[in-house]
Amino acid sequence: MGKITRTKLADGILLLRFATQYELAATFLRVQEHYESSRFSGRIFSLEQFMDWYAARFGRFTYYEDWSGFNVPSTALQPFYEGKFDPLLEKEKRLLRLFRRERASFYVIGVAKKSKQEFLHELAHALFFTDAAYRQAVRAAIRGYDTSALKRQLSRLGYARHVLVDEVHAYLLAPSGGLGKPSRALIPLRRTLHALFARHAAARHLGQSRTTPKLAAR
Repeated sequence: MGKITRTKLADGILLLRFATQYELAATFLRVQEHYESSRFSGRIFSLEQFMDWYAARFGRFTYYEDWSGFNVPSTALQPFYEGKFDPLLEKEKRLLRLFRRERASFYVIGVAKKSKQEFLHELAHALFFTDAAYRQAVRAAIRGYDTSALKRQLSRLGYARHVLVDEVHAYLLAPSGGLGKPSRALIPLRRTLHALFARHAAARHLGQSRTTPKLAAR
């Protein structure tokens, strides 16, 4: 397995950078889908069960090629530490070892390629989860717009209902995957979200990475 680089971006926010997209996606798959999948959120499941469901829903199993960014709160790791997902994959064991000395709660984002867009998307998730003032401001901004069409698109990609507002915000900030650019009606909202993100990220001294995207980020 390739090297994983761990970086503390701010209090409570950790970045993991993987050598390849395959290792990234294979490591995070069950943790991420236990956290936010429309089918598996909150459930205990095997890799085979997920693969069968994904292939049936999308025509074939292309998860490792489809997803290139991941984000979860530390609470998503708890059932893995507790043995509920045993037997663990070797990649999952290595992921858990990276945080075994952490005592306070945290949010972890994972990326493989040096993509500014991808990094921004995942960082937006981390800020939304860890900064109550930012989360409140984002929710207030989104309430003024009709985002139902975007939510339907996100639901079709497999996101659970409880993360849809967060996903709307992250996809508007940093579009990725097959969703394309936001509709014309949502461009003012996108500008507002960029301004909110810039202000709150600066307050947390969160930097940005340097490059460019294409695949989907969670």
